[in-house]
Amino acid sequence: MMTTTAMGAFSSSFTANVVARCAKRPANTSRCGSRNVVPLAPVLVLTASSSRPTTPRQRQGKKGASVSLSAIGVAIPPGEASSVLAPPLGPVPSLRELRASIPKECFKPDVAESLKYFVGDLAALIACFGVLSPIVVEHPWLLPIYAPLTGTVMWMNFVVGHDCGHGSFSNNKLLNSVVGHITHSALLVPFWPWAYSHQQHHRFHNHETKDMSHPWMTPERYEATNPIVRFLALDHPWGVFLGFPGYLLLEPKWSSTDGSHFNPQSRLFDKGPKDMRAKCAVSTAACAGFLALTFAACDGPANWAMQYLAPYLCFSWWLFTVTYLQHHDHDTKTYPEKEWEYVLGGLETIDREFGYGIDDITHHITDCHVAHHMFTDMPHYRLPAATEGVRGVLEPRGLYKKRDTRDFATKMFGLHRDVGHCIEADRPRATAEEIKEVLGIRNGAE
Repeated sequence: MMTTTAMGAFSSSFTANVVARCAKRPANTSRCGSRNVVPLAPVLVLTASSSRPTTPRQRQGKKGASVSLSAIGVAIPPGEASSVLAPPLGPVPSLRELRASIPKECFKPDVAESLKYFVGDLAALIACFGVLSPIVVEHPWLLPIYAPLTGTVMWMNFVVGHDCGHGSFSNNKLLNSVVGHITHSALLVPFWPWAYSHQQHHRFHNHETKDMSHPWMTPERYEATNPIVRFLALDHPWGVFLGFPGYLLLEPKWSSTDGSHFNPQSRLFDKGPKDMRAKCAVSTAACAGFLALTFAACDGPANWAMQYLAPYLCFSWWLFTVTYLQHHDHDTKTYPEKEWEYVLGGLETIDREFGYGIDDITHHITDCHVAHHMFTDMPHYRLPAATEGVRGVLEPRGLYKKRDTRDFATKMFGLHRDVGHCIEADRPRATAEEIKEVLGIRNGAE
């Protein structure tokens, strides 16, 4: 075993080498960050008979005793220099250790409590569509209030359906499916296909190639994505509004989605359960039925745009913003197949405090996400207690990420601009020439 002196000398030497390597890299590389890079001293962790890597780089593989070294290059935006004072990283805990830290009752859904949130949120949504939307038609100047308000209520309903997708709403699969379809169909989200892809996202969080939802793209994959998709969803601020519906809808591989969630023949289900294609047809029909209902209830396209489309885009913004911020920041790491491990990937999840009462009304999907990502079988109203347990294990080791994000709106647009969905900061954005070529436009004429 290494002596303390030898370990200290080795650590100092390794630190110098890492700092030198980072200094030679271009300033915009993903591993050293894209802004104000502060290389932290590497952490030396000795683990005996460990089967999991304790840091992003494990020198002696995943088997047997090993010395793990991690040189963390954290990109620190202005005003966040205090991040340098984070405690050193400790050994990554086992999933069993994390689960043991959570009160057992957190894993037991209370059907009455779940139904209370479902009925309350659904009633609020009915009031928005049935009472407020006709008023907006008469007084269009109220649209800037109505759209974000109703979009937020739509997001609240989504979170309840999110519990159904994980099976944590209740222990009854039929009840979960019914409530999930009611909450999600009103948002044009096909419940069963979404639940399937979302489970893959949890199963492979921060895996460079297997994670679903927000893709981790290499520059090559990013450039191979259709330039119109890049222009509408990836390169510019409006992608925060259009990204989620595009993700659900688009099928071709050039769109860099996981496949259409509305198409029963989608490649999304190629490796899924045999009944997923039939389930997709049911969920798609439910969404189509609700969409037809919205058109029937509105007097013309202009009113439909005010009464449904505007709040839908605000809901889409909420979904994109919350899910993106849960898994992205300047210091977020992704892992290739040989280095990825479930807990290690899950530790990149961030608990973000939005403040202003938002964390409470949106059922703590924002500030209690680390515990949820480790264990999906807990209803949302159990997450605060579960978070306390998980935090107690992770925080002393410097492995718990919780960040005050009261500036969530500007933070979202800033990260989308600087980080986006490419693992390298300098991503190949779509050019006018590429878009013209796809559209078949030559010299300004079709």
